[in-house]
This record gives sequence, structure tokens and C-alpha cells, in this order.
Amino acid sequence: MGLLKWDEKILELMYIESSRIICTNSKKIDDGVKLWRETLDGMSFIDASCRPVRNQFGIVGLQIAGTDLRLNVLVKDLGGIPRYFHLDHSEIPLTPYTSHTKSLVRLLLTLRNIMIVNKSLLVQALEQANTHPPQNVNPSPTVSSPPYNY
Repeated sequence: MGLLKWDEKILELMYIESSRIICTNSKKIDDGVKLWRETLDGMSFIDASCRPVRNQFGIVGLQIAGTDLRLNVLVKDLGGIPRYFHLDHSEIPLTPYTSHTKSLVRLLLTLRNIMIVNKSLLVQALEQANTHPPQNVNPSPTVSSPPYNY
């Protein structure tokens, strides 16, 4: 799990689900569903704490199943609907001098860039949430309208 501590709050930015090197296809599928649920719960918690920029901030899901590494991200679109995207995958090289090293490095650099941007966007959203309280929490009294006659 990737965490960010800000102003006495601990927020989860990334979830990792891993299995053994030798695992069944049903285990891979079950772990993928579990990871999707964890990212969805994480996004719900973040949305309750602050409102990060839609379509830019995402919760990262990293699945290690056997020798396969999959990078996913859950992002809410402009309408607030969560979308789960598969960004990249790589085979984990278990022996030196394999051809999979470049794809693994590319995936890890992508992950690093996403985490840097996500931390920045989240801190901005948290600062704005602290300085600007949500609207319509305590509505101000308005001129009352006459009661309806039915």
C-alpha cells in the first residue's frame, strides 16, 4: 500500500496485490477483482476527504501475479463515474540478461511519474478543502416563501 500522510490524515494512494510465482489463473482473476475493489474504496475515501481534480487524479493498483506485473489506475471522469484502466504490464525477469528488463523499467518509471503527480494533486485538493469548506453544509437563511395551499 502506498500512503501519504498530510495534516494528521493518512491517505492511501496505491494498492498492491501479489501472489506466488506459481499461481492459478483463477487466483490471478480473483486478485484482480480484489485490487479493483480496493482502489474503488480508496477513491471513495479520498473523495470524502477532499475533491481532487476529476480525470487527473487516480488511485494506482499494482498486481503481481506469477511473473506478470500489471499497472492499473482508477480515475473518476468529469461526470464522477469511476473508470478502471490497465496502463501497462511487464514480465518480471527472474534471470539476468532477459529481454523483459526494458519493459519492467518502463512500467516502474510510469508508476513513479503517476505517484509524483498524484501526490501533488492530492495535496492541492486537501489544502483547498481546508481553506474552502464545502458549499451547502450550513445553508444561510434565505427569505422564506409563503406556504403552499393544497
